[in-house]
Amino acid sequence: MTIAKQILGTSWRLVSFQSEDKSGQPIYPLGKEATGVIMFTNNKRMAVQIMASDPEIALDQDWFDRLNTESEKEMAQLGYHAYSGRFDLNEEEATLTTHVDLSVVASYVGSDQTRSAKIDGDRLYLSNVKHPERKLVWEKINT
Repeated sequence: MTIAKQILGTSWRLVSFQSEDKSGQPIYPLGKEATGVIMFTNNKRMAVQIMASDPEIALDQDWFDRLNTESEKEMAQLGYHAYSGRFDLNEEEATLTTHVDLSVVASYVGSDQTRSAKIDGDRLYLSNVKHPERKLVWEKINT
């Protein structure tokens, strides 16, 4: 079954949002217990929102300094990450590219955000193509 058939018209809840720090150790940009939702409409628009479990997390300077990218640092400072836009799927390469028109991270607006995409049962695995260490796991919402 194609990725499109499995995600169009669906919603997913965040299971984990993990990255790696500059030394390759696991780090959670919005905390280990971050919550979130991602939705894909039938007309190929998506919206994602992820909220930090602890809004004070960015106040820990040692933790903050471990983050790799400016966008991760901006997410951490906000305690929130959200963007939306039209998306395209490349079934052969198993990628999903969002053409971002709205985002709380200013550098995302007008950009193309490409993620490798894999679905296994009720789990959706997305990872940033430019930063493959940044991985998100989602669980399908069936109700």
